[in-house]
Amino acid sequence: MADKKETYDFVVIGAGVAGLAAGMYSGRLGLKTVVFGKSYGSELPVGGVITTTNSVENYPGFIKLTGTELSDKIRDHALYYKEFVDIKEEEVVEVKKESGCFKIKTNKGEYQGKTVLFATGTKWRKLPKEVKGSIEFENKGVAYCALCQPPDETIITNSNSLEIGKVTPMTRVLTKDGTYQKIAGFTRSEYKGDLVSIRPRFFNEAVTLTPNHPILTIEVDRGKGADYKKDPVFGEPEWKEAGDLREGDNVLYPIIKENKDLDYINLSDFLELRNRDDLVIPHKKTHTSKTLDNKVKLTGNLLRLFGYYLAEGSAVRHDLRFYFNKNETEYIEDVRKLIKECFGLESNLSYRDNVAIISTYSKVICDLFKVLFDKYSHSKKIPHFIMLLPPEKQKELIKGVWRGDGCTREKDFCLVTTSRKMAYQIRDILLRCDVICSLQRRDKEKLNKKPHKIEGRDVSFTKDKYHLTVGGQFLEKMSEILGDKHLKIENRKNILKHAWINGGFAVLPVRKINRKSYDGEVLSIGVEGTSSYVTKGFIVHNCDAPLFKKKDVCVVGGSDSAAKDALVLAEHANKVYIIYRKEEIRAEPVNKQRVAENKKIEVINNTNITEIKGKDFVESVVLDKAYNGSKELKLQGVFVAIGHDILSSLAD
Repeated sequence: MADKKETYDFVVIGAGVAGLAAGMYSGRLGLKTVVFGKSYGSELPVGGVITTTNSVENYPGFIKLTGTELSDKIRDHALYYKEFVDIKEEEVVEVKKESGCFKIKTNKGEYQGKTVLFATGTKWRKLPKEVKGSIEFENKGVAYCALCQPPDETIITNSNSLEIGKVTPMTRVLTKDGTYQKIAGFTRSEYKGDLVSIRPRFFNEAVTLTPNHPILTIEVDRGKGADYKKDPVFGEPEWKEAGDLREGDNVLYPIIKENKDLDYINLSDFLELRNRDDLVIPHKKTHTSKTLDNKVKLTGNLLRLFGYYLAEGSAVRHDLRFYFNKNETEYIEDVRKLIKECFGLESNLSYRDNVAIISTYSKVICDLFKVLFDKYSHSKKIPHFIMLLPPEKQKELIKGVWRGDGCTREKDFCLVTTSRKMAYQIRDILLRCDVICSLQRRDKEKLNKKPHKIEGRDVSFTKDKYHLTVGGQFLEKMSEILGDKHLKIENRKNILKHAWINGGFAVLPVRKINRKSYDGEVLSIGVEGTSSYVTKGFIVHNCDAPLFKKKDVCVVGGSDSAAKDALVLAEHANKVYIIYRKEEIRAEPVNKQRVAENKKIEVINNTNITEIKGKDFVESVVLDKAYNGSKELKLQGVFVAIGHDILSSLAD
C-alpha cells in the first residue's frame, strides 16, 4: 500500500488525453503530479474514448493518426517531466476533503493532494427515455456504435474452431443463445493501437480484441467472510467493453442448446457407394469382400467406438486400426466386440513389442472413419451431427476418447490430444454434460526443452499438445461419465468452486488481462438473430454494420462522429439517413463533403425522432415533422451518435 503521508501538488483522476495533457502541463510548471488511470495490465494506462477511433485528422501537427497513437504521444510528453509526473495504474474509488487537503483512496493505496482535477471521461449518450421504443429495441436494430473490430482471432463455428479471417459467408458461428447462426457480413479496417488480451479461468488460451469490443459478462455475489455464500447469487448478463474488464470479473461462454437425436446414419450419406435394398454392394466381388448394411444404428456403443478411434485409431487404405498397450485387455476386447456389433465385421489382433494392434479389413468402413474424423491425430475432428446429439450418447464418445488418450491423476482426470479442433469440441461437449474442464495448450518448443522418454525410448514433439483436465467441483460428474469413480472423492472435505454453470452458460472469472500494441488489419462479423458470436473463451457482441446489408438505416445526430458512422454504414446499407435536430450537420468540412457526395446518404435536418416502432426488430421511426409527406420513415436500423455523457459520479 502506498505511503498515506505522500502528498502531491496536483492529482489528476483519469488517464485519457485530457488527463495526460493536464499532467504534462503541471509537470512543466514543476508541480509534483500524479495521474491515476484504471489498470488494464498494460505498461502504462492511457486511452479514453479517443482510443476507439482509428482516424484522428484534426489534431495540430499530425495529418492523420489513430486515437491510441495520439494518447501515446501525449503520455510520452507528460513522462518527459518524470521528475515531477507519476502515472499510476490505479483506480480511484473515493475522494474526500479533510483538514484543507484531499484524501484519495485507490484500489491499491491512499494518497493526499492539494488540488484534484477530475478527468474521468465520458460514455455514449443514449436516446432520451421520452423516445418511445429506444430501450425496447436496443440490440434489436438500435445500436450505439457502427464500428466493432477485433483482430484476427479464433472463433467457434459449426464443428470447428477457425481464425475469424478464414470464415466465409457459408460459415455458421456459435452465438450467445447456444445455437449456430449465419454470418451476415464482414467489416475490415487497418488498426494501430492497443489490443486487450483476456484470459479466463479454465479456458486458458487468451482472447485478444480491441478495447471497445463488448463482451457478455455477469455479476457474481459470493459474499465475504462470515457472509460467504456456498451457492453464489448471479446477476443478469450485461455487455461490457473489453477495456473496462477487470481481473475477477466474470465472462460467459454458451452451452450448445441445439439437440438433434439420430437413430441411424446411412453410409451412403458420407461415401459414394453402390447400394440396393439398404445394402452396400462391393465394387469388386472377392472372397474377402462383405456386404454391409447401409443403415447403421447410432447407439451409445457406436459413439464409444468413434471415441476409441479419435484417440487411438488410424485408417490406412483398406485397414482400420486401433492401438493399445498390450495390458489394456478390457479396452482391446471392448473395441473388437463393438466392431462386430456395429458393423458385423471380424477383427484381427496382433502385437508389436508392448503394443496391441486391432485391425479390421474393410475399405468402406475405413473410408467412413476417414471422412467423419480424419486420419491424422493432429487433425482429427468430431462431425457436426455428433456435436448436437443428446448428452447421454455424447458421454459414450467421451468415454472412448478418455480410455484411449486419458489417465487418472491424483487430483483429476486428464485427457491429452494434439488436435486443436477436437480439444475445443470435447470441451464444448463436456459443457453439455454439466462439466467445465480446464483446457491448456502446451507449446511443442517448450515441451522439447526437456528430455522425454516412453518405455526407455527418447521422444520429441512435432505438434502442440492440448490438455483437458477435470477436477474440483466437477470430479463427481466426470466420474459418472467415465464410469470410473475418482479416489479423491472419498477423501476430500472441502470443494472450492472457481467457475459455475448457470442459465445455459459457463460462468468464468477473468484470471489475467494484458495489453499489447498492434499495427495491422482488424475485422469483425455481423451475425443474424442474436447479434453475437463466440471466441475461444467467451461471448462477444458482433459488428452491427454488416447486419444492415442492403437495408435502410438512419444515424441520429449531426456531429463528426455521426458523419463517420454514416459513411461506414453506407458501405453495407442500401440507404442511410442522417436525422439531425438543427439546420445542418456539424461535421468537419472534409467529412461533410464526403457525406454530400455519397449517393447512399441523405440528411434530414431540423427533425427529431419521437418513436421507434417494430415487432421483434426495428421497422420504422416516427418523426416530429413530415418528411416526403409522412411522419413515419420505414427503416430497419437506428444508429445513435448524439455525443457522450461525462462520467462524474466520483466527484458528486
